[in-house]
Amino acid sequence: MIESGGGLGGRRLAPGEPFRFACRPGLACFNTCCRDKRLPLLPYDFLRLRRALDLPAVQVLTDYVELEADPVSGWPALRIKLTDQGVCPFVTDEGCSVYPHRPTCCRVYPLARAVRPGGPGREPREIFLRQETPGCLGWDQPEELDAAAWVEQQGLAEYQAANNYCLRLFMHPARRGEVSLDDRQTHAFISALYNLEAFRPLVESPGFGDRFGFDRERVDLALADEEELLKLGVDWLAGVLFGKS
Repeated sequence: MIESGGGLGGRRLAPGEPFRFACRPGLACFNTCCRDKRLPLLPYDFLRLRRALDLPAVQVLTDYVELEADPVSGWPALRIKLTDQGVCPFVTDEGCSVYPHRPTCCRVYPLARAVRPGGPGREPREIFLRQETPGCLGWDQPEELDAAAWVEQQGLAEYQAANNYCLRLFMHPARRGEVSLDDRQTHAFISALYNLEAFRPLVESPGFGDRFGFDRERVDLALADEEELLKLGVDWLAGVLFGKS
């Protein structure tokens, strides 16, 4: 979760500012952006990727994911594990093999998005920046669009909505600077936000709602829908780490 544009390269786009970009087979640089990159996986990214691979979450975590600490926030950060050649394991000569379920970082490129909470009842504040990677031939193609059009074209809206929901945890008002989780808390973080198959039995356990302040309707909704289970995981973890709001 990028919290500020300060650490990002590139020029900030003004709202509605047009740019020209397109990526397609036939460009000499096609697929080169899928190597030697840090490719973060936010919780909703992982949910969609796991569905695309049709594998248990624990297998995806083991085979395709690396864990590190975010250098700014301290939160555990998951990223795609590159091959020994430094290439994304899902790229082929024809392009991305999981393209309909590609993560946020791939969808938003060649832009970067930084976001901050907007306050009670307000939408998060966001900025977009141009990421003009050396060697990328996608820039200055005939297609002209702005950040809003790019979001629509790349199917980013549902990803951004899910990512924005995570702000209530990642940028919780009680958080003071960099977080430092112990092993038990890190395990809870991974379970609640990524390994939903491990989180579900806790939600199904008798008295879960009463213990953690969730009504029966919210619990039932989460057990019937993975997206809602992920939201519940965000709110549960926020309560465990920072106390009930």
